[in-house]
Amino acid sequence: MTIEEVRVGNLVHHPIFGDYTIIRSTAFNGFYIGTPRGNAIHIDDFTPVTITDVLLEQLGFRYMEDHAPGIGNYGWWENDEISLTHLHEGLYGIEGMSIMKPLKYVHQLQNAYFVITGMELSTENVVRIW
Repeated sequence: MTIEEVRVGNLVHHPIFGDYTIIRSTAFNGFYIGTPRGNAIHIDDFTPVTITDVLLEQLGFRYMEDHAPGIGNYGWWENDEISLTHLHEGLYGIEGMSIMKPLKYVHQLQNAYFVITGMELSTENVVRIW
């Protein structure tokens, strides 16, 4: 994860603060992230949060399932704006956006969601925000 990938409001992990930390202020000097409590912490101390089924539910996505002849059962995640397909081993794709790099981390999903919809993906229901 680099500072260029991270935006204000992205969900990232910091081992000292608990499972998840929301970035609520801007990066300083290109290497530091401001935390909700006003600390400036080096970008290398944070790690990305992997997309999981639990987090997708907390981010407002619903799991949908259908059946098609010759394919069998298949599923996807959707909210009112976009649909995600589980591609392979923790990688997700956005329906209709095959030119986009597959998503593995929540901050990537948040950034793609903003680019596509012009809205922020709500993190209000994510458990354990510091």
